[in-house]
Amino acid sequence: MGLAESTIGATRASSQLSIRVVVPPVLQVLQITPVKDGYEYRIWTNTKSASINGREYRFDRVGEHTLQVPGAAQGVVLVHGL
Repeated sequence: MGLAESTIGATRASSQLSIRVVVPPVLQVLQITPVKDGYEYRIWTNTKSASINGREYRFDRVGEHTLQVPGAAQGVVLVHGL
């Protein structure tokens, strides 16, 4: 959005420009490793939280994280951008 304003005979002009960038939430599973009692997920996300099988995981920053998730890898439900 942009805005410019001037008047006839004026020696000054003003303007304003604003830019809005919308970044959709992304969660990418990089690796799944079987561990005792479940699986270890190495993920990358640009959000500060994700829900896996109904359990919410919160992160202090966006980027790569490793999660321990109990249960089988088949039928896993991932929700991000909470």
